[in-house]
Amino acid sequence: MTKTIKYGIVGFSRNQFDKQTAFQILNELFSKIKEKHPDKTIEIVSGYTNAGVPKIAYELSDKFGFVTVGFSAQQALKVRSGVYPVKKVILKGERFGDESEDFVRYIDALIRVGGGKQSRHETELFKQIQIQAGKPLDAVLKEFEVEWYGKR
Repeated sequence: MTKTIKYGIVGFSRNQFDKQTAFQILNELFSKIKEKHPDKTIEIVSGYTNAGVPKIAYELSDKFGFVTVGFSAQQALKVRSGVYPVKKVILKGERFGDESEDFVRYIDALIRVGGGKQSRHETELFKQIQIQAGKPLDAVLKEFEVEWYGKR
């Protein structure tokens, strides 16, 4: 039986950041994930929007043959950038952030590439859940900073 491994990807959802570095980070990690789990189904779970780090993660997922999952709140359906054509959609709550707790419980591992308040909040929630479960964080969490060019 093939097991599914779910990687959550959080980071900047706006486009004023070093996209090239973010792309390189995710491309390298996805390559390692593919090598590490050749017989597993890989889900890449991100914020559903067609912008920023989620868009990069989804485009790379399509290249690597991973399953794309949009996990967000209803508000994602109203964003200017639109939503990415993912293979699976999970909507929880009305406003961004309402889905955070369900999202971190859904995933097996988390990758953060930059990001603002919500990305960092979800990373902290994920850490708490993993620590309570007695899992070593270095096995399930990778965090990277990339340059932000927009206003804080």
